[in-house]
Amino acid sequence: MSFTRFSFSRLTLALGLVAVASPGFAQCTKSTVKPTVEKWTAAKYKANGAEITIYTGPVDRGSQLQITSGIDKSLWVASTGAGAIMKFTTKGEASLYVTPESGSAPESIAPLGKLMAFTEWRTPCAGTASKTGAVTEYDTGLSETQSTAMAPSSAKLAFFATDFNGIWTISNTGKLAQISLPDEGNQITGMGPGPNGDAYFVEYNGPTIGEVTPKGTYTECNTGLGNLDSFGVAGGSDGRVWFADNGNNSIGATTLASCSTTDYTTGFTGDPVSITSGPDGNLYFGETTPVIGQITTAGKVTEYAFPATEGTFPVISLTVGPDGNIWFTNNSHSQVGMLKLPPA
Repeated sequence: MSFTRFSFSRLTLALGLVAVASPGFAQCTKSTVKPTVEKWTAAKYKANGAEITIYTGPVDRGSQLQITSGIDKSLWVASTGAGAIMKFTTKGEASLYVTPESGSAPESIAPLGKLMAFTEWRTPCAGTASKTGAVTEYDTGLSETQSTAMAPSSAKLAFFATDFNGIWTISNTGKLAQISLPDEGNQITGMGPGPNGDAYFVEYNGPTIGEVTPKGTYTECNTGLGNLDSFGVAGGSDGRVWFADNGNNSIGATTLASCSTTDYTTGFTGDPVSITSGPDGNLYFGETTPVIGQITTAGKVTEYAFPATEGTFPVISLTVGPDGNIWFTNNSHSQVGMLKLPPA
């Protein structure tokens, strides 16, 4: 396994939170939505000793972005192309809750106690959804929220990042607060849960990995790797913060205490773009091609390729499902996939 080591200084700042007053729901509103319920078709494939199932919707509504485990023992997806929040069961049944604001393009989602928190790309709204279809939107005051990244903090709080306006928090009662960062132009596009209610984040246009607390204190580390072009960051079982490094066709791991970074560059057939921590202590990543991979904390890579039956299958988001398997989305079509690992 070839790799390069970098070491940079650590930056820690405590700015606190800036509360944001809603301008009055000029565009953001609430409703109780009757879902569109669909049974998605399953296709199974064998891949390098593992089993992959691809579920395809009866209607191709386009891209799906962030996926996460959440309430009602289900997967939840920001169904961008459908303009909806989607509950997806491990049996392949989808329930789509269209957001009140049309053309919303939801892109990020995270559990928030008994609710799911989400953001919308093309509107100024962030919101919450219940398992019964009660969807409430809250106005950030921005022209557009433009968020692709969200992470849970606690039963009462979740983090989300906006394209050029730092990191925000949303409470289970809809209270919004902003955490400003000095390098907001670098675009935070990936977030993942950290310890003690913190969240990890990765910048798309910069070489920075960081951690933020619910009180607004944050730590940033310069990885020295150039633009990461990443949508994925996750805490590893080894205590390091791991990130997909699409900009360098690799996966990196940073020790935040010292800002020491190891860049793993061998074993990838495509470009890693997303990553999550697995239940077995390994990391799992998605590529811009139809590939799910596993990387151990020692850097050993195993890839699981599958057919892209709908043309393209960039895996921009993946998560551990309530069944312990690795679930992922297609950022080009209405497809959700599942990787079931062989017995250890």
